[in-house]
Amino acid sequence: MLASLLATAYALSGESNAMITTEKVLPTSWQDSEITIANLGHATLLMNYLGVRVITDPALFDKVGWSVGGLFTIGPQRLVDHVLRPNELPPVDLVLVTHAHMDHLDLPSLAVMPREAVVVTCRGCSPLLRPIGFRDVREIQWGETITVRGLSITALGATHWGKRWPWGSTYGYNSYLLEKGGRRLFVGCDSAYTEIFKAIGDRPPEVAAFSVGAYDPWIWNHANPEQVWDMFQQTRAGFLVPIHWGTFRLSREPMHEPIDRLVHAAGGDSNRIVMRHIGAAWTVPSPVRAASAAGR
Repeated sequence: MLASLLATAYALSGESNAMITTEKVLPTSWQDSEITIANLGHATLLMNYLGVRVITDPALFDKVGWSVGGLFTIGPQRLVDHVLRPNELPPVDLVLVTHAHMDHLDLPSLAVMPREAVVVTCRGCSPLLRPIGFRDVREIQWGETITVRGLSITALGATHWGKRWPWGSTYGYNSYLLEKGGRRLFVGCDSAYTEIFKAIGDRPPEVAAFSVGAYDPWIWNHANPEQVWDMFQQTRAGFLVPIHWGTFRLSREPMHEPIDRLVHAAGGDSNRIVMRHIGAAWTVPSPVRAASAAGR
């Protein structure tokens, strides 16, 4: 991942580094009877999942990369404004960490999470997380399911890689399928194109979140937007939430290209792509409301 993070040194392609202003989301207004999601930037989704407050791969500060003693970070600079500062987050019940790369397992951001939150992560990552002081860190492997406050979390695969540095330990990497009250949502790990998500389509989730950026030149472990649309269709999910784009420069493609290409790939189904900008918040239509809307 170090190579990917340092790609910023040569991948500027002439775009401005000025911060882009985002909308302000208001988690205090979210209802526990609904599933509401906010895109906080990069792979960080904040959810109220039927009363369970979930955050994925928190990256909340100005940079991601090598944290030096918690004092400063060496790595890519955030190019969009902060959607929520740490002190503006609601109480978090569950932290999901997909893999150990520094833009996903960001130690300074994890250090501001509540210690009583349950942290669910992949094989080998608990030694990185337990020193922060979390009381409950659970590693799960592909096919395993655990339950936190009535929300089931099943670990699924991806086509990615698991080193934090080019040398040293190898860690796992997980996608996650969430379910509560019969409502299912998929959060994908960074992944090259794969057909392993077809199995999800046997019981399609309402929403699938896929990483859509960092494919140039990292196509061997990050799918391009056309491939993401194909994988999304294989899940048979109703809506696609694009993540991992537009926040930090980790690759050579222009910052907004992933969304533009994804919408083009979707064609007449592009209305199924939701939350197309950083800071967007969206409440998943209930199955009853979605069926009613489809019938009109």
